[in-house]
Amino acid sequence: MPLATFNLPASLEPVEASSLTPEGFAKFGGVISSVHQLQTMTPSPANYGTATKISKVSPIVNNFQNAPSQIPSTANFNLFRSTYPFKLIQRNGYDGVYLCGVLERHPYSTQAFLPMGIPANDVAYLLIVAENAPGGLPDLKTLRAFVANGNQAVTYGPGTWHAPMVSLKEVIDFAVLIHENGVADEDCQEVYINPRVPVLFRSATSSTVKALL
Repeated sequence: MPLATFNLPASLEPVEASSLTPEGFAKFGGVISSVHQLQTMTPSPANYGTATKISKVSPIVNNFQNAPSQIPSTANFNLFRSTYPFKLIQRNGYDGVYLCGVLERHPYSTQAFLPMGIPANDVAYLLIVAENAPGGLPDLKTLRAFVANGNQAVTYGPGTWHAPMVSLKEVIDFAVLIHENGVADEDCQEVYINPRVPVLFRSATSSTVKALL
């Protein structure tokens, strides 16, 4: 059961996606991007000179000690194979539009998504997030969207409202690191949005970008 269903006016303004950057995403979690972090953090040599190490590039948090059940969690690597349910379309000068109808959060754990096998400069996936309103439900007036490249991984902070990952490729495998204890409402909570909120985005490779009808 969802925590809530938001019934919105059909005239709700669409959300325009921007390029993913660590600064723009900071209030929602962390971005793992060597292009950015090699410039902004202090690396150190590693592996006898054959590697460069940048420490603590994204948070990993386990707050299950605060969960009502008190059932302990485990740190799990899960695999998500994401595909697009899209057809080619362009709208209002944008490469695509995604209709967002659900948000979820993980109250007690960060959740990190690491895309696998995607070229670094390819537009890869779409992120949709929102801040918390008083009382804990998402504040839909704060909906933000970001377009990520293949060389960018992302970590959602604990309790961060976000849409399920939206692939802009035919198939993307994500390695996903999260703490879980097996109690459904403590591992993941959802809200529904009706009608769905349009999210508009552009891509440098628009021929590969899909949009929901």
